[in-house]
Amino acid sequence: MKTATLLYKRILASHKQSGKLWNLCRKIFIKLFHDPSCTLNIHEKHLQLPLSHQLPINLKCHPFYDRLLDRLSDFIRTKYSHLKCIDVGANIGDSIAACLKHDTDIFLAIEPHPTFNKYLHKNFGKCSNVKIMDVVCSSSSKTETYQIDEKSGTASVISSRSGRVMQTKTIDKIIEENIEFSDANFLKIDTDGHDFRVIAGAKKFITENLPVILFECDFFGNNTYIENCMETLNFFKEVGYSSFLIYDNFGYLMGKQSLEHLLNFKHLLFYQLTSKFYYFDLLLMKEEEMRIFIELEHSYFISKMSNKALQRAAKVSAEL
Repeated sequence: MKTATLLYKRILASHKQSGKLWNLCRKIFIKLFHDPSCTLNIHEKHLQLPLSHQLPINLKCHPFYDRLLDRLSDFIRTKYSHLKCIDVGANIGDSIAACLKHDTDIFLAIEPHPTFNKYLHKNFGKCSNVKIMDVVCSSSSKTETYQIDEKSGTASVISSRSGRVMQTKTIDKIIEENIEFSDANFLKIDTDGHDFRVIAGAKKFITENLPVILFECDFFGNNTYIENCMETLNFFKEVGYSSFLIYDNFGYLMGKQSLEHLLNFKHLLFYQLTSKFYYFDLLLMKEEEMRIFIELEHSYFISKMSNKALQRAAKVSAEL
């Protein structure tokens, strides 16, 4: 709908006070017209998305939000000559938009939410580089009933006695059925609270390939969150990873953490659980690659800083 597109563009172009008015118009428009679609430039590609989707506003307000994928995909290509990505929780295809730059890049995009899957097909359904699936990824393969909790462009798939019957598969099972992705070099996971289960269902693939892995570390009401997190990180250590990078929910690099000594990260988890902080993004790769990538990341963030802060950050970076 052209009107929805113009409305969203007006919001993105507005300042604080006028923005409140336009956002109110947006809420009314969403309610009256059942969340119509709009088309916006996201990661230098024109994507269709529901008017309620928060991503364009987050990109405007936070300079590093959702920008890691652009840098990371470039780095993967320098090491592997091509990008082969399994994207779990592909949403409308925004991660693909950030990563897809060459004809040799290929993606297995997994999105079970019917609304987001519809937009994923609109945005990349005709792209030969992208294979789309609508299964729920978890730690086991079965058929189960789920409730879908959707809000502002994200969705949680929650096991329930009533709701929608959906197929659940492990990544390992999906790869058995899509053998061309058995040597994928990038696993990206964003499933709003189910990332640990997805990883538990991908142990064979991860052990055999040691791909670059980017996943979301978030509480989402999970009473065993700390235990699941530590179990997952210990699995990574056992199969051959040595460290991981931590990013905050706005895309800022928080540092590098050894998988041998997780006490400092446990302190960060305590901070997460007792503050208004939302989530971490954790990035893993082979240690020889990690040493190179973190230097590139330091250089990137330093280049974005003011002169006064730049000098201080450069000094700290040189000592790491």
